[in-house]
Amino acid sequence: MREVTKRYREDLDEVVVGTADGDEVDADPRGAGAPTSFRWRGRSYVVLQVLGHWREDEGWWRRPDGAPVQIERTDLWRVEAQNGRPTRGVYELVRRGERWRLDRVWD
Repeated sequence: MREVTKRYREDLDEVVVGTADGDEVDADPRGAGAPTSFRWRGRSYVVLQVLGHWREDEGWWRRPDGAPVQIERTDLWRVEAQNGRPTRGVYELVRRGERWRLDRVWD
C-alpha cells in the first residue's frame, strides 16, 4: 500500500492543547503543549496519539539582499486523529507563535 500526502497549509479554526495546570492534561498524549483536539473546515478532530513532535527554534535568516529576518519558533506535531468517523488519519499541525495551521494530511 502506498501512502499519499497532501499539503494544505490552511489555518485551523481552533486547537485545544494540554496544559500543566491539569486542564486537558489527562487527554494530552505528550504533556503540556501537545494538541488534544482541533477544528478544521468546520469539523472537530480528536487527537488519538502523537506520532512525532519537533521544533524549529527561532533564529536569524538573511534575505537575498543580506537584510536579517527573524523567524518565530515553530512547533510541528504529527498526530493520528479522528473526526467521529470510523477511519483515522495522520495530520501534521504547525504552531508558529499563537497561530496554528494544518500543513499535511496522509491518506
